[in-house]
Amino acid sequence: MTNSPDRGPSVRIDYDSGERVYLQLTRIIRDMIISGELPVGAQVPSGAQMKREWGVNRLTGAMAVEELRKAGLAVTKPGVGTFVAATPAKQVIELRRGDRVVSRMPTEEERQRLSTGYLTPVLIVTRADGQVEPYNAAVTVVRSQGLGRVD
Repeated sequence: MTNSPDRGPSVRIDYDSGERVYLQLTRIIRDMIISGELPVGAQVPSGAQMKREWGVNRLTGAMAVEELRKAGLAVTKPGVGTFVAATPAKQVIELRRGDRVVSRMPTEEERQRLSTGYLTPVLIVTRADGQVEPYNAAVTVVRSQGLGRVD
């Protein structure tokens, strides 16, 4: 992504990270949707724009768009383009002493129930009383209630 007065620092594809390029691109665009930079109804960057902004080929861009569609965030109108269909709501969860959080890839049932798509991990919160709560990591903010360290 190029620098411009209304955008922050460049977002780049990290070819050395080991993460597939199309998944990085999907995450970048998903973050643009969550932040409001691409609101509902806005056109998702085209293959040519993705090539200019991130240096990816059309197939990589198409794979990223497919992931956005699977997650329910985008719809494609043939011959017109791909548009943002939904903005996931952010949620805040509070951690208390004794709570534990782990991150992992979702099961198929969790992926469907939490609308994670195929690239977003889930946060599994295990409360001190043993209750287990899964959350979509893409839209969940975790806060601790005045704890210096959360175990």
